[in-house]
Amino acid sequence: MTSRVASVANVDRVTARLGPAAAGCLLSLSCAGVLGCDEAQEREQVAAARVGMPVHHMTAAEYNSTVAHLLGTRLRPADGFPASGAKGFDANASALSSLPHVLVQGYYDAARALAADAFSSEARRAQILVCDPAQRADAGCARDIIERFGLRAFRRPLDAAEVERYLAQYAHALTALELPPVEAIQLVVRTLLTSPHFLLRIELGPDSARSPGALNGHEIASRLSYLLWSSLPDDALLDAASRDALATEDELLQQVDRMLADPKSAAFFQNFFGQWLGTRTLPSHNADTTLFPLWSQELRGAMLEQANAYFAEVTTGELTWAEFLTAPHPESPLIAPLTAGDPAGVRRGFLTLPAFLTLSSHADRTSPTSRAKTIMAQLFCVPMAPPANMVIPELGAADGGSGPADNVREQLEKHRASPDCASCHDLLDPIGLSLENFDAIGAYRTEYPNGDAVDATGVYAGAAFEDVSGLVPELQKAALAGTCPTEQLFAYALRRSPTFEDRPEIAEIAARWDSGTIAALVKRVVTSEAFRLRDAKGRAR
Repeated sequence: MTSRVASVANVDRVTARLGPAAAGCLLSLSCAGVLGCDEAQEREQVAAARVGMPVHHMTAAEYNSTVAHLLGTRLRPADGFPASGAKGFDANASALSSLPHVLVQGYYDAARALAADAFSSEARRAQILVCDPAQRADAGCARDIIERFGLRAFRRPLDAAEVERYLAQYAHALTALELPPVEAIQLVVRTLLTSPHFLLRIELGPDSARSPGALNGHEIASRLSYLLWSSLPDDALLDAASRDALATEDELLQQVDRMLADPKSAAFFQNFFGQWLGTRTLPSHNADTTLFPLWSQELRGAMLEQANAYFAEVTTGELTWAEFLTAPHPESPLIAPLTAGDPAGVRRGFLTLPAFLTLSSHADRTSPTSRAKTIMAQLFCVPMAPPANMVIPELGAADGGSGPADNVREQLEKHRASPDCASCHDLLDPIGLSLENFDAIGAYRTEYPNGDAVDATGVYAGAAFEDVSGLVPELQKAALAGTCPTEQLFAYALRRSPTFEDRPEIAEIAARWDSGTIAALVKRVVTSEAFRLRDAKGRAR
C-alpha cells in the first residue's frame, strides 16, 4: 500500500473543512561476487535480512555525509551515483531494494578513491590509525584499528568471526602482497567500505536486553543518526548504544535535543523538509532573466539557504505547527533587493518564502494552480491528480499568442468554464490566486505585465479574503485538522510508506503531539513503538 492509504483519514478531515469542491477534485539484492560478499556467512546474513525486514542502502546524501564523518574526506562520490528513482522520500525502502550494476561499480570505485584519500594526509590517517601498526610486531594494533573502524563503519561492533576475517586479510596483504603495515590497513579499510554492512542498513542484531522485541541499542542509534543527521552515529550515540541506554524514553528524548542542537542537524532540514516540501529542487530551477532581471545563481542559493534556516527555526524554536504559516523569515542580505517593495507585514510564513513562490512558478510566469496543488498535496497530504486521459491546456497570452499569460486570473476563468475542470479549479484557484501579488521569483507586485491590476481576493471554505494574509487563518484550521506532518515524518524516519496498519499509531502520535513544535513531533516519532520495536514476525516495523 502507498502512503495515500494512511492519508485517508487525513484527507477526510481536511476535505470536510474545504467542502464539496475538495471531494469532487480529489537487480533484486544479490551478494554473489559483489560488495565484498565472498564469505558465505556474509551472504547468509544479507539473505536473511531480505526475509526478515526491508533492506535499504544509504541514499546519495547519506553516503556522502557518512564517508565525510567516517573518514574526514571532502570527496562526494555519491554525486555520481545513479538516481534512486524512489517515490516520496529517497530512503523509501520499496525503491531501494535492488542494486543496479552501475551502482555496484560506483561503490567499488568510491571505496578505492576514499581509502586512498583517507590515507593521503596525516590528519585523516590519524582518524583511523588509533595506533601505529608498524611499531607492533604482533597483530594487536591491527586488531584495535579494525575493531574501532569497523564499529563506526558498520554502526555496530564487529563479531569475532568478522574481526578474524579482516585480520586474515591484513596478514595476507603483509605477506602475499608484501605491503607495508599502513598500506595493508588501507586495503582492509577499502574492503570494509564495500561490505553490505557498511552500504546497507541491516537490522539483524539481538533484541535489546531491557525490552524483548525491541531493536537493540546500535540499531536505534543508527535510526536516530540517519533520521537527524543523515549520517553515522557519533561516539556519544555509540556509547549509549553499548550501554543499552537507548532503550529508555528519557535517553531518547535527551539524544534528540542534543542531536538537533548539533550542526550536523542541518542535514535534517535539508533532506527531510527539502524532500517533503520540494525545496531541494531549487538548485535546478531557472527563471527568465529578461522578465525577472533580479534572478541569478546567487539569489537562488540565498533562497535555499533562507528556506533551510526557516525550517531550522521552526524546528528547534518554540514555534508550533500552526505558526509554520505565519512565522517571520530569516533575514538575508542577498534577498533584500527582492523584498524591498514589500508592504509592511506581507512577508510571513512558509507560503511567502521566495523559495516556495519561485519553485511553484514557471520560468516566465506564476502558476496559481501549481502553488495550490503544492499546498494541498504537501502541507495537507491531499492527493491531487487530474482524471485519467484528461488534457489540461496551458495558460496562454490574452491575445491568443504563444507567450505567457499576462493576467493569469483571466485565463483561469476559462478553465473553470469547463465542467471537467471546474471542480478542481473551484478548490485550487482561490488558494493559488491569493498569492498572485508575488511574481514568479517571489517579488511583490500590484499589477500584471500588461498593466491589469492583480486581484488576489477569493472565498475559501465559505470565508472571503483580500489576499493570502486573509487566507492563512483558514489554512491553519485545515492544517490543524489533519495528520500530514506526522505522516511525513513517520515515513521519513521509518524509510517506508505508511500502510493501513500504521494508521492507528500515526493517529496516536499526532494526538500526543497536538500540533506542537516539529522537535516535539520528532520526539513522539522516535519514542513510538514503530520506531523502537520489531513486529510479531521479528521484523523491524
